[in-house]
Amino acid sequence: MTETGYKTTLKDHVSVCICTYRRNHMLERLLRKIALQNTCGLFNISVVIVDNDEAGPAQGMITRLKNDLGMDISYEIGSENIIPTARNHAVRLSKGNYIAIIDDDEFPPPQWLANMYRAINTFDVDGALGPVHPFFDEEPPAWLIKGKFCERPVHRTGTILHWTQTRTGNCLIRKDVFDKHNLFFDINFKTGGSDQDFFKRAMALGCRFIAVEEAPVYEIVSPERWTKYYYIKRALVNGYNSHKYKTYRRGSMRQIASAIKSTGAVIAYTLAMPASALIGTHMVVKFAEKGSHHLSQLFAMIGIELVKKRSF
Repeated sequence: MTETGYKTTLKDHVSVCICTYRRNHMLERLLRKIALQNTCGLFNISVVIVDNDEAGPAQGMITRLKNDLGMDISYEIGSENIIPTARNHAVRLSKGNYIAIIDDDEFPPPQWLANMYRAINTFDVDGALGPVHPFFDEEPPAWLIKGKFCERPVHRTGTILHWTQTRTGNCLIRKDVFDKHNLFFDINFKTGGSDQDFFKRAMALGCRFIAVEEAPVYEIVSPERWTKYYYIKRALVNGYNSHKYKTYRRGSMRQIASAIKSTGAVIAYTLAMPASALIGTHMVVKFAEKGSHHLSQLFAMIGIELVKKRSF
């Protein structure tokens, strides 16, 4: 045992894995925040970056920051421009016995990794997920805040998570979860959903993951995400992926039930649209978003993907 009361190998090592695509200014902010992590002497940190742009636009900036910050950073260009392939590449490059995953448009406070590390060891689980809060560099439109489009649920520390409550925007996972079970992110989920599918399969094998409320990260919501179309497009992408990971490896009865539910939802939200305008713009966008999600699920059932590339 260490003086802090946590059993460690000398020392545990956290590899922070980041997939990036043409967000150099956000990536630089993230790396500078990682350099400020307070490890409390519990573990060492290295960073793995996989660039999903074959031109490698982040390479020069990474080289500069390695020297400026004195950080252990590995950088490679991904072989395919799809999310699960980049995540798998980053995990393969990692050195640590713990894998942290954070998005390139996010940044953490100084106690981020230490709080998740302590929680994993305190609760004796396989991994931990922290909340993701929106961060605005400028004041956003009122409808965006009122509709809570950028907010996600926050769970109390120690809550055992269901796979539907998981994502890789802010997590710390024991490397054994990948190695012992030969688990990786499924490349069939090209535009999203590979993270929830991963946690679903890991939980089926007996792995447990908890929430850590004290380990938030902040997602930069730039002006490009302040348009109504952005949230409709996001819903179309997520609807397709939602159908895919809910019915993937499932029988036809599940798909029939999903079709009935989505058909009813599309009709209900369409009929409610005129009334929603009386409430406010935020409600119009909310109904359009939900209707688009279910519409996308219906098209997914016949193999049509309405939006093939994501921009979020």
